[in-house]
Parts: sequence; C-alpha cells; structure tokens
Amino acid sequence: MKSLSHNARRRSTLAVAGVSASLLLAVTATGAIAAPTPAPSTSTKPVVCPTEEGVTPTSVSLGFVTPKTGPAAPNFQGAWQAAQLRIDQENAKGGVFGRKLKLTVYDDQSSPTGQISAVNKALQSDHVFGFGANTSVDAMYTTLKQQNVPITGFSNLPLNSDRNAFSGTGVPLPSNISGTGLFERLKALGVTKLAIINHATPGAANSGNQQAKTVPFVPGLTTVLRIADEPMGAHDATSTALRVKQSGADGVIFTGFIEGGVSLAQALAQQGVKLKGFNVAGLTDPSVLKTLNGALEGAIGSTYGAVPVGVNIRGVKTFAAGMKAAGLNPYSASAPMGYVAADLLIRGLKEAGKCPTRALFIDKLRNVTDYDGGGLAPGKISFKPGITPNGTPSTCSYYLTAKGTDLIPDAKPTCGGKFINTDTGKVLN
Repeated sequence: MKSLSHNARRRSTLAVAGVSASLLLAVTATGAIAAPTPAPSTSTKPVVCPTEEGVTPTSVSLGFVTPKTGPAAPNFQGAWQAAQLRIDQENAKGGVFGRKLKLTVYDDQSSPTGQISAVNKALQSDHVFGFGANTSVDAMYTTLKQQNVPITGFSNLPLNSDRNAFSGTGVPLPSNISGTGLFERLKALGVTKLAIINHATPGAANSGNQQAKTVPFVPGLTTVLRIADEPMGAHDATSTALRVKQSGADGVIFTGFIEGGVSLAQALAQQGVKLKGFNVAGLTDPSVLKTLNGALEGAIGSTYGAVPVGVNIRGVKTFAAGMKAAGLNPYSASAPMGYVAADLLIRGLKEAGKCPTRALFIDKLRNVTDYDGGGLAPGKISFKPGITPNGTPSTCSYYLTAKGTDLIPDAKPTCGGKFINTDTGKVLN
C-alpha cells in the first residue's frame, strides 16, 4: 500500500483534530459523548393512499340529507346552510390534511322513499364518502349500516345502535332508557300532572313513550293524558286543548315540529287553560313569539341538543356570528344541528388521518370521548360504548323561557339528571 502524501496526511490530521475538539466540547458540556445527529432528509415521498369512495388527493366528497321539500321542510330550515357554513370555515383553513371538502345537499322530501332514492344516488352516482343529516326520516340507516358508510347529525334512533352513526350533540336514548332532567325542571315550576303529547314520527314517538314510561319513577309527578298522534305542523289543535283541559293537567310536554307546538299553545289560550309548565321542543327562535299575543308566555323551550344562541360560550358565539355574516338565522333549532353534523364529519376525517377510509373514520371516532360539538354541545360527548352501544348521553341540557317577545336562555345548563331503565326502574348513572 502506498503511503499518504504529506498534504493528505495533514488533511487527515486536521479532520481528526476537529472531531476530537467537537467531542471534547461535548464531554465538557454534558459529561457524556453525544451520538452524532443524522442529517435531515432532503426529500420526502408523497403519501400513497388506498382507493376510497369520495376521496381524492385534493378533495373529499360529503353529502347532507335533509327535507328541503315536504311537510317537514319548515322544521329543518337552516340546517344544510349551517352545515355548508362549517365546511366553508374548514376549507378556508386549507381543508383536512390539504383536502378541500365538497358538500352536496340531498332532499329526502320528508319521506322514506324520497330519502332512499336520494341516498342511493349519492352512493352510486356521486360516490359520497359519508353523510351529515338533519331529518326526522330514518329509512336510509339500514343501507348506510350495510355499506359501512359514516353518518353524523340529528338524533334519529339508529344513532344509539348503529356503529357507523354518530350524534353530534350526544347519543339519543333507546326506548327503554330515559333521563329525568326535563321532569326536574318542570317540577321546579310546580307541575304535578302531565300531559305528554307528540306527533307521529319515529323520533317524536320514541321521546313521548320514554317520557311516559319515566314519570312513574319521578316522585311528585303523574301522567294524566297521553297523545301520540298529534298532526304534524300547523293545525287546528282545539280538540287536543279540550282534552288537556278535561284531564286536569297543569303541565304539558310537546314533542313535534315547532309549528305544531304553536298551534297547541294558541288553542290552549283560546280554551283558557293555564299551565304551570309547558315544554315545547324546538322553541328556540324568538321571532315565533311576535305574533302569538302571549300564547307561549312562560313556556320552556328546549333545543334539539345544542347550547342555545345567547349563552356566553365561544363556540356558540362563533356559530352565531358566522350565521349572521352569511345572512342566515342562527336561532333556528335545526341550524346548530346541521353545523354540528358537519363539524363531526370534519372531526372524523381528522381522526382517520392522512389516508381516510370509511372504516378508519368509524373506528377512530368511536374511540373519541371528549367531543364538544364545536362548542355547541352542553357537555363532553363520548362515542365509546356506555349506557348505549354508541356511548353515554350528556346529563346536561339548556332551556329557554318565553318572556314577552324574548326567549331567555338559562344562565347555566340543567345537569345531574338520572338515566333510568324504564323496564326495571334501575338508575344507570
């Protein structure tokens, strides 16, 4: 082997000396010899994702199902517009992992056949990844479950059992479990005898049946009238008001579209019925009160699960400001549900990661225990199996009180209600 030249030997010596000096500094500073840090990579390989319906390298296609036409349409006004608002907000920040979100709205026409037709088009022709929904019709859920398509939104019954379905404001209760929060709120107003009334949709009927089955487990309350087939929407409620009057009820719980609740309130006023407590689901928009001449004075409104506009919470103010800026009504009971449905789709995509699949979306979101509905849920929501297969509902709810032409939200939520198995009377929490 040839010996090194003088210059080569000199370069080698200087290099060793430099290393020795660096090591000495390291030893002096740390008392130990640090491992050399590898140079950062100058190139990254693009993420190659498996093929998935509705997902491209630059976009994700989503659907939103709601009744834009048909008898239920007025009750769900603002839902899809609020969902689009939330999508637009996320796209303005760059989308999810660089993918922009595309939302297509499907009209279920307030009917099972219309809903099935719309969903089949979305899946077969438009190749939608997943859905948000705000509708009282639940015909689509079997198809979505069979194809493992994620869906978020309004509290239809399958949201408490179908693993692919997620309620944005807390899992709805099955037919044999009920909460006591609303009853305690009415008892505080002096109510002792209840009339429980709902219109004939699956969700409303389930709520009314739950309530009627729970009353025997609430000391100080009895049910004196049960009506499960009140007409939808605006109607002549004179006969119902007479039945309430004859029953001696001093409190009413009405579950149905807000127009139906207004019809009942007007009929009760015409018949001179004075109630200590009157709960109307969906009574959240103060504009409803302006033409009623006090027929709903003192009524207790309840949202469809969201914190009402007017409560000093950042998420609520962000939602309300965005709606107003877009020229939309933030007080609609359905609008927050549309907003939260879209927010939950976004959360699920983030949980699924850079290569989202329907299976990953469902698996990852099913392990989330701290969802807050973008600030619109009254408490943290867990999607892990709990009281129901799809999680444990929040024990908190907000209520509003009609005063003149204003709806005044409670300063804080009503919390601490019990969940009762109405088949056994067992308290579950």
